[in-house]
Amino acid sequence: MDKGSPSNVARELLAKLIKHVDSLPFNEIMLFSKPKDVDAIKEKFQNMRVISYKELNEISGEYLVHFPILPTVLPNSKFLLYLYSTLIKRNKIIIQYHGDVRTELKSSYKDIRSLIHIFSYIFLPKLLKSADVVITHSYYMKGIIKRYGVPKIVVIPNAIDNYWFQQNNEARDLSTHIDKNIFNIFFHGRLSWEKGVDILLEAVGYYVKQNPKIKVYLAGEGPQKKYLKELCSKMDIDKNVIFLGNVSKEEIMFFLKNVNVAIYPSRFDNFPLAVLEALACANCPVYFSKNIGIYDFAIQDGFKLNFFEPEVTNVIKVLGSASCNNNTGGQQIQFAKNYTWNQIALKYIELYYDVINE
Repeated sequence: MDKGSPSNVARELLAKLIKHVDSLPFNEIMLFSKPKDVDAIKEKFQNMRVISYKELNEISGEYLVHFPILPTVLPNSKFLLYLYSTLIKRNKIIIQYHGDVRTELKSSYKDIRSLIHIFSYIFLPKLLKSADVVITHSYYMKGIIKRYGVPKIVVIPNAIDNYWFQQNNEARDLSTHIDKNIFNIFFHGRLSWEKGVDILLEAVGYYVKQNPKIKVYLAGEGPQKKYLKELCSKMDIDKNVIFLGNVSKEEIMFFLKNVNVAIYPSRFDNFPLAVLEALACANCPVYFSKNIGIYDFAIQDGFKLNFFEPEVTNVIKVLGSASCNNNTGGQQIQFAKNYTWNQIALKYIELYYDVINE
């Protein structure tokens, strides 16, 4: 029921599994939830059994537990489900791991509030090693998890729905917000250190001295927002940067179809949906960091996409090349079409059979 990519992935996957219910190796799909969310989930996913803590003991027979976790998973309701399933029922477990707590803590160790996640940092390897299989969304993240001693890791990329491949723009008219006579840049995603938005802004700070007619649109919220605004003031680019906050997918599509370039300069990232969405629908070149999982799939699939090392000097070069690049990139769309839920859901079904038959 949360916002953000991990929850969106979980909802999309569940919806596809329901459509493929006859192909699943289960008698039933049940959804575990916090008590306060049970009614809302039942309304969204009708004809599905939704359980909370008190119903766990009522489940008879064997079952497979598949749950997605954020890096800072502990302690929460999913952790209680994990303990129940491993210590009491001893059923098979699939953990779908988004991000990495150790990598994130290394980037935020100066923030005293991050100390609350020390328990996650210490217990994480044991948690992952106890699962029958761990799902991650990139080969980059698989390499990190492998160093924890996790014996079985399966890479399943993220996916998007068919909405992002529409050629028409259904957003309300935002044309008054975009001046087509200047160079427009777009980014959408979480405003956090690992996303590298500060790298983009520092590059803009240098680039604007030679090319003052430039506008940056940042869509999203996050812990680095205040710092990013202070950085804009320090570099005197306040008037060049627009913080849009959280926007709808219709508005995201509008910007991607009307700006000159979309840039995603992550220091590290698993398989960001934002980049995949941009590749699917942008009418402009999409540039992204080599430090995200999509890069590995692009190389593996033989696609020549626009990627770069996430450093200020490289982003300045990107801005220079993108300003005279009118190519909308047919390869961008073709690459994105390999990662729709119709295709990716089948990989989960195959994995369920493998785990159950072991």
